[in-house]
Amino acid sequence: MRTFSHLDIEEQTTDTLSYDRDNGWSKSFPELDSKNTLVVVFAAHEYCDSPEPLLEICNYFPESKIIGCSSPVVICDGSLLEGAIAVGIIQFKDTQIRLFSASVNGFETSKRAGQQLGEQLTDPDLQGVLIFADGVTTEATELVRGLQEQLPPEVTIAGGLASSHSLNDAWMLCDSELKRFQACAVGFIGNKVELTRATGGGWRLIGAECQATRTAGRTLFELDGEPAHEVYQRQVGREMGFGLHEASTRYPFTVRLPNLEMQIVRDVNSVDEASGAIELAGDIPEGVTVQVMTTTADEILDGVDEAIERMRSKTILPQHNALAICVSCAGRRTVLLEKTREEAALAYDGLGHGIHQIGMYAFGEISTTSSGPPQVHNETITMGLIREY
Repeated sequence: MRTFSHLDIEEQTTDTLSYDRDNGWSKSFPELDSKNTLVVVFAAHEYCDSPEPLLEICNYFPESKIIGCSSPVVICDGSLLEGAIAVGIIQFKDTQIRLFSASVNGFETSKRAGQQLGEQLTDPDLQGVLIFADGVTTEATELVRGLQEQLPPEVTIAGGLASSHSLNDAWMLCDSELKRFQACAVGFIGNKVELTRATGGGWRLIGAECQATRTAGRTLFELDGEPAHEVYQRQVGREMGFGLHEASTRYPFTVRLPNLEMQIVRDVNSVDEASGAIELAGDIPEGVTVQVMTTTADEILDGVDEAIERMRSKTILPQHNALAICVSCAGRRTVLLEKTREEAALAYDGLGHGIHQIGMYAFGEISTTSSGPPQVHNETITMGLIREY
């Protein structure tokens, strides 16, 4: 006689599926719709103009909270998919979920949008927040700062910035509506829910430490009192022997913030040789210590192991009924190239195949840190693990 294991009789509360135009949906939609179900959707930007598959999701899960955004490539259970949609679903029994959105029409409105979301999500039993925002109009550091101001410091925050092939195609899916210039957040409320986050890099330091002696927002004007681009060109040129245009995607800055366990990475977006300024992909406070970094494809993949080890140090990985949200930086793809598929597979293998997983490549990653408030990262992989005990 067959004996039934614990897994045989426990009800499945999570699932994943994917869609592409050639093959349609990978499986039938699961019967998990409820007021306490979260549906997370990542999709190629072109589905904003041809949204029929997205509408199918919304129609099949009318009671669920639906959140998501655009990404040139998506991840579903270890597979990297182009021109596709990845859907992750988790149904809660004892957890309440709340979903809100706020307009982000420009950098100057980002902090207020975060404050509005925090005000709406505030609850004594709030355990975590999953947040996505437009990757073009949002100053993510200010968005997160505004959100954090309204929430207790122990609330975990994770998420990312919508991306696309160009700066004009990013979009958000907020409570079944396709929108642009938005920030959308879901809060997990209850004493049996857990949102665990972990971040990995895979970059190594080169060159000398410098002080950011003049900055404004995302613009780095001076390093150690010299024009920033001159210092950067010396360090990068010494390493590779060519100019800034070819080097900037492989040579970001690390920024050491006070009282923070890990360093924050900032991509180089552009260089103005006339003024000597460098435009970064995120803010850089004046007076911080910075250093140029570099990497290889294999080192980038080591960053996945780093994130998984951090995740294991924070929680016991479940064998089932959990949903992992992996947000990797779009810039990592320029280093990984054909090895990008390996990053998705490594994350899936490392967390365990019993954990359903979807992912995206973002214009910035959001994650709480152990020794400080949530930060906006570049060039990292951030994992958020959602489950109910």
